[in-house]
Amino acid sequence: MKVTIKEIAIDAGVSVSTVSRVISDSSKISESTKERVREAIKRLNYKPNIMARGLVKKKTAVLGVIMPEEAIKLFSSPFFIEVMQGISLKAKEKNYYIMYDFCKNEKEEYESTKKLLESGFVDGICLMSTRKEDKSIEYLKKMEFPFVVIGEPEKKDSTLWVDNNNSKAAYEAVKKVMSKEPKNSKIAFIGADEKLTMTINRMKGFQLSAKELGLTSEVYLGNEFSREEGYRLAKEIFKTENQKNFIILEDNLLKGFLQYLEEKTIFDVNIASFNKTNLKDIWREKVFLIDIKPEKLGDAAVSILVDSIEGKLETASRVIDISM
Repeated sequence: MKVTIKEIAIDAGVSVSTVSRVISDSSKISESTKERVREAIKRLNYKPNIMARGLVKKKTAVLGVIMPEEAIKLFSSPFFIEVMQGISLKAKEKNYYIMYDFCKNEKEEYESTKKLLESGFVDGICLMSTRKEDKSIEYLKKMEFPFVVIGEPEKKDSTLWVDNNNSKAAYEAVKKVMSKEPKNSKIAFIGADEKLTMTINRMKGFQLSAKELGLTSEVYLGNEFSREEGYRLAKEIFKTENQKNFIILEDNLLKGFLQYLEEKTIFDVNIASFNKTNLKDIWREKVFLIDIKPEKLGDAAVSILVDSIEGKLETASRVIDISM
């Protein structure tokens, strides 16, 4: 059976990342530790695979990208496709390859992050989402491994990240939707996954803007970003209310929401939603779409991560402007 880098780490009494750094001859590792790891490699007859041998040159020229649960439905939403396009084009420009890993839930994202780091296959990792008490971020910080987050992290210290100004975008979206509405009107926020910082920040902007305008505001949060959940939330709202003004967090929720409205012939609505999605003609005048520039997010994330890996980093974060 082939010996793994994890077995070397156990034998030498060090971490997996330390073994990787020894293989790459990092100056951050003491000579005594290097000698102990090299003895373990020799004793166990460890043979690095092709990807790991790239560490001899101090890099594999591969970046790992952890795709969240929502990305599994990526073909129903342009967001992740455009982010991946930005990532791929910038990586090619920087002479890096991309290894994508699709995950079904938060636990799987964490396990995939650990496996990628321990494999020695990648020089850095890009996380495509962030949430409260994010275990993947804490693990990467602990291991001192290069990474970047697409999304504003809860704890920004020692974290490289890129994001839209989500709070500002939602704040301005409310103003846009309510520009022709009378004062003391109502507006509702339709979202999902209250642990995601994207949800938290857009909700903050929504609530601040609604308060300033003197609006009655309500928040409806589903369990996931899906058409089914958008449909369910619309059904729940219109069962008891005659609501017409909405901020909808993303396009899958929007599509399900609009499906319900069509079925019930409810067209007297004003809606703002995030992402550029295809709309039927009947909704073009009713729905204002906010372009959150996903390709730029991917481009900026790779730029920051590669600069970090190559010791050229000038800034720890980058906010993409999405002016309306």
